Amino acid sequence: MSTPAEMVGLIPHLCGFVPTESLVVVSLRGPRKQVGLTIRLDLDAWSGLDAVAADVAARMSLDKARETLLVVHTEQPGELPREDLVQALDDALAERGIAVQDALLVRSGRWHSYRCRNPRCCPAEGTPIDGAPPSAALTLVAATGALEGRVVQRDRAGLQSTLAPPEFLAAHVALQRLEQSRARWEQSVASQGPAVTRAVALASWRIAINGRKGSRAERDLDSAAELAVALLDISVRDEVLSWAADDADELLAVLYGLAATTVAPYDVPVCTLLAVTSWVRGDGAVANVALDRALAGEPSYNLALLVRTALDGQVPPATVRRWLRGEAPARGRRRR
Repeated sequence: MSTPAEMVGLIPHLCGFVPTESLVVVSLRGPRKQVGLTIRLDLDAWSGLDAVAADVAARMSLDKARETLLVVHTEQPGELPREDLVQALDDALAERGIAVQDALLVRSGRWHSYRCRNPRCCPAEGTPIDGAPPSAALTLVAATGALEGRVVQRDRAGLQSTLAPPEFLAAHVALQRLEQSRARWEQSVASQGPAVTRAVALASWRIAINGRKGSRAERDLDSAAELAVALLDISVRDEVLSWAADDADELLAVLYGLAATTVAPYDVPVCTLLAVTSWVRGDGAVANVALDRALAGEPSYNLALLVRTALDGQVPPATVRRWLRGEAPARGRRRR
């Protein structure tokens, strides 16, 4: 990426959706200015401009940003709205020795620069975002995202809809199916013992994961309910969670299917595991949406609270993968 237009085109891929009324700050690390942490904030959520700017600068510093890109997405009127915001960020970042490579405004399908006044490259009326074919770099980004099953949604609500639970009659039917599955789980524990019941559940989970690698056949709703209920058992949940280190794509596909067919409280561990698996893949936007749903179902769910703390603390995906791989041998139950 070498032009403002390319960076503006990249941001929806970094966020998972097209930002509106948002500030986006992108960390650029090292001599090659590799893209690191991406922060998106609602413009109307800002209170205490200097304090929030200082927090953003601290997060960029923690990410070891050498430079940053600031982009304001808004339809607010005025020549360059939210210049106060851009200046506050510029000052806070400068205090930490972080340069601002560029500060851009995106409005009405055009981008403007807060810094450049040269009409040859930055005309006052702005530059159309879709005024030229996508560059080779953006084409590669889009193709890679499509290959990995990542779709840029029209807005954050669109992203949330991809993780929406069933509603109305479908929700009632789903709850009945899950309750029946839970009763069968409890009967199995009573008749065969917890160890056997857990082993059977993990075998079913491994079959589901391997199915995503091979035929990718969908499981019936009763089998999906069995998988979801099994995650209520902490031992089963933690074992399946460890698979996110090496089978993230396949695990994510199964979890998406379960999220679409479960309701609270059964969706809480499902969405928590979905959040961690998305995080491992570097998809923070989906991780946060999934975690929001998990905590809405059970605000005191310990694993979800732990994940929220770690996400807010900017623990990188590579560290999470190391944690997951380090736990598996200690439990001694990993099955490939």
